[in-house]
Amino acid sequence: MDQILEDYKLYYKSRMDKYENNPLYPNSYQSEKALSEAMQSCNELAEFKDKLGDLNVKNAIALIKDQETARLAHYSALKEDKRAISPGLILNDIDTATDINKAIEFSNNHDQVGLVEISVDGFIDHVWGKLIPALERIDVAKHAEYPSRYDNVRHKEIEEDEQWLREEVQSIDKQLKDWKPSGNFDVELVWEHRHRKNIPIPDEVLKNRLIELKNYL
Repeated sequence: MDQILEDYKLYYKSRMDKYENNPLYPNSYQSEKALSEAMQSCNELAEFKDKLGDLNVKNAIALIKDQETARLAHYSALKEDKRAISPGLILNDIDTATDINKAIEFSNNHDQVGLVEISVDGFIDHVWGKLIPALERIDVAKHAEYPSRYDNVRHKEIEEDEQWLREEVQSIDKQLKDWKPSGNFDVELVWEHRHRKNIPIPDEVLKNRLIELKNYL
C-alpha cells in the first residue's frame, strides 16, 4: 500500500509539473498544484477521498478556462469575431458549473451557438466566390466587342446569367435562413476584416461590384 501511495503522489506531482511556468495554463497549474498538495498530505490513500472535495471539478473548469482564454485571444488577434463568440460565452458561464458534466454541457452548448454563427457568416463567401465572377461575366458580355451576328447569342447569355444571379441570391438567402431564421444575407459584410482579406480585388472595384449586385437584390 505504501508503494501505491507513493506512486499516486508522484503521479499528481507530475501532473502539476506539466503546467508549471506555462503561460497558457495558469489556472490549470494552480488547480493541479492544489490536487498534488492534497495527495502529498495523505498518510494513507483512503484519506485522499475526503481531501479531494470539489478539487476535481475545479480542475476541469480550470483547464476549460485556460483553453478558451487562449482561443479567445487567438481569434481576437486575427479579428475573427465570429470564431471568438463561443470561447467568450464559455468563459462567461464556466465558473457557475457545479460538476464536470455541467462544465462539459456549457462548453458543448456554447460551441454549438458559435458554430451556427460561423456557418451563417460563411455564406458571405458566395459574394466573391460565385456572385462577383457572375457579374464579371455579365460585364464582359455587355461591353466586349462582338461581331453583330452574335448579338442574339450575347443577349441570351446575359439574360441567362442575370436570371441565374437573381435565383442564386435567393437560394443563398434561403439556405442561410435554414441555419438562422432571423439571419439576412448582408453583402456589406465583405468589408469585415475576416472576409475582406480573402478578396483579391481593389476596394474601388469591390465597391462598384457590390453596387451592381444590389441592383439584382
